[in-house]
Formats: sequence, structure tokens, C-alpha cells
Amino acid sequence: MATPFEAFVSPLSWQQVSLLLDTVLYFEDAPKLLSLPQEEGPSVPVPVTADTLKKMLASLDENDAFERKPFALRWEGGEDADSGHLIVQLPNNETVRQPAVLSAFSPV
Repeated sequence: MATPFEAFVSPLSWQQVSLLLDTVLYFEDAPKLLSLPQEEGPSVPVPVTADTLKKMLASLDENDAFERKPFALRWEGGEDADSGHLIVQLPNNETVRQPAVLSAFSPV
């Protein structure tokens, strides 16, 4: 199976990540693929959990709620085609490594 998405950079603000977190928490019992904007091109469906979004939000400054910062996202395949890790490079240069089973996430 091909990679679920190619590596990309998503410019997101504190406000946007906060809204994405609210959305994920609302669908916590039925995880959804979130469409994240790219710097250029169409949005990309990504399997993001609330814990990852909380770390993304913590890397941003609420006082600059509308300032967009770059988040680099990529997929690292696992033992089978359905599992792997979402790797998110935060604007503060920390890395989040989130395990994911793709079949657990449905399209919005």
C-alpha cells in the first residue's frame, strides 16, 4: 500500500489548532481524518489524535492566536500497511511521534 500522504508543511495558528482539538475531542469515540492545509496545494487528510493536537497547541503562543507557524508532517510506515506513526515537527523544533492505525480513522 502507498503512503497515506506525502510529507508536507502545514501553517497553523493557535486559533486553528485549538479548533482542530475541539473537533477531535467531539469525535473522540469515532476518530476522523482531519484535513490540514498545506503551504501550497489541497488540504491533506491526516490521522491526528487529541494528544498530538494538545502538544501542537502547547508549542504555540495564545497571545499571538492568529500568527501561523509551520508544522512539518510526515508518515512513517509500520509493520503492516494499516499501521505506522504520524511524525509532527513542531515550530519549537520538538518532534511528536504518534502511533496510528489508519483503519481506526474514518473520513470526515
